[in-house]
Amino acid sequence: MNLRSRLLAVISALIGLALFIYVIKQTGLSEIASNLRAIGAGFLLILAVSSTRYLSRALAWLRCMNPEERRVGFWALWRARLAGEAVGDLTFGPVVAEPMRLIALGDRLSLSSGISSLAVENIAYAVSSCLMVMAGTVALLAGFGLNESMRTAALIALAVVVALVAAPVVTISRRWKIGSSLLSALAGLVARDETRRGRIEAKIVRLREFEDYVFDFYAKRPRDFFILVLCQAAFHLAGAVEIYLTLRLMGLDVGFVAAGAFESVNRAINMAFAFVPALVGVDEAGTGALVKAAGFDFDHGVSLALIRKIRMFFWIGIGLVFLAVARKGSGDQK
Repeated sequence: MNLRSRLLAVISALIGLALFIYVIKQTGLSEIASNLRAIGAGFLLILAVSSTRYLSRALAWLRCMNPEERRVGFWALWRARLAGEAVGDLTFGPVVAEPMRLIALGDRLSLSSGISSLAVENIAYAVSSCLMVMAGTVALLAGFGLNESMRTAALIALAVVVALVAAPVVTISRRWKIGSSLLSALAGLVARDETRRGRIEAKIVRLREFEDYVFDFYAKRPRDFFILVLCQAAFHLAGAVEIYLTLRLMGLDVGFVAAGAFESVNRAINMAFAFVPALVGVDEAGTGALVKAAGFDFDHGVSLALIRKIRMFFWIGIGLVFLAVARKGSGDQK
């Protein structure tokens, strides 16, 4: 990361930490400690459920590759995903996580194949996350007595998410090469000498190949697309199961539909505040407010976020180990 990015990460972390301390102070350590003790050994079950999320997205990534590229192996992709996720959770989310996954793979996969397959998988993840947010928002509006401000926020979020879903779906179905078209128009404005124009045109050709790969995947590979959809569904289902288990272990009489609605809001928080390292403070405040709006106590929402944070740091630790091993192996080969 450059100096500006590091400064932004530090500022985001400090603001999040201040919010975290405020929320913990307002909630009370005794209430939180009581909720965490109620989880007990059940945390191992929560970890097991959360592991399926990384497994499902690793399989999704594998299916987004061409068959001849899949020799890289499922477990290599799983390790690379954890490594990238670890660094992303501690910094700027996907902006850092996606390149780090390719770095963790080393020379197991060509750069062009890695970028193309990750792009296809991330588009599916983004669309499925938006659909999850839409479903959860509708469930919240229909099943919970939200106050006026919460209802307004939910309706605004619903409208934004509908637009976010429509944009990639229309672009892919119409095969609109927006990226290469914009770059081509830009080249005509800034590139006056032949050498510079030639370099830009070479990049335009590669970008068009990348766009064709994405369009062809969704248009010509129905079996892989079906598996990709199942993997994304499994990812979101595991998130709802994790929340359901956590709240039930705390003693709350919560239904699975409510847990799914809570997970959908968690997806929205993840997408909106991906730049905040580990979502410190943001997750606790947001989840606490959501759970309270649904009729439960604020401390249960904060405790849910803290359990999620502990789970996150467990997998961050595993991911950092995988990244260190990958970089050591790369260094030994040199």
